[in-house]
Amino acid sequence: MLVNSKLNKLLIGSLCCVAFSQNVFAGECNTKKLDDLFATMAARSALMEGVAAYKFINKQSVYDAPRELKVLQNTQDIAKKNKIDSGDLMVFAQIQMDQAKFIQDYWIARWNANTDNQPDPEVTPGIDSLRKQINALDDKIYTQLINNLSDIEICNQPTILKHLDKAFSNVKGIPQSPAYNQLTASAIANLSIPQ
Repeated sequence: MLVNSKLNKLLIGSLCCVAFSQNVFAGECNTKKLDDLFATMAARSALMEGVAAYKFINKQSVYDAPRELKVLQNTQDIAKKNKIDSGDLMVFAQIQMDQAKFIQDYWIARWNANTDNQPDPEVTPGIDSLRKQINALDDKIYTQLINNLSDIEICNQPTILKHLDKAFSNVKGIPQSPAYNQLTASAIANLSIPQ
């Protein structure tokens, strides 16, 4: 009887250790998936130089309210379809749009200050071509976000920010005050798996 009791305790203890070790390994942050997501986001942000060039040449405002409302409506639809809190996903989308405007403002200010290095209308892509690329990247970003929510929940915010900063290191015009990469990392960390 005493032997059976000790064996049961040993067996239970072993099962607990196996379960704990599986949870530790299952609970690791998958930074490869983060890097793929952030590379897609950085590619989207890099397109803003082209958008700024088009708007600079055509003397258009950086702010486009109807376009932003359309993006937010699309984001809300994506959230509902995937049973994600639409407010959290819309905060992420708004931060991305605000960052895009800052990047465009950066380039326009730079071209206004340096008339020798302005965009060439002959090689500047059209806005329809740019929006098509941006829409394709947005679709990919939302797919990556949704498919990786369980990994994102595991990752801590400093890890998210570190990898985000690395992916965006060559993107010019991202505000540092407030730190938009920090805002983006917070918005991503705030997303959660549908219940």
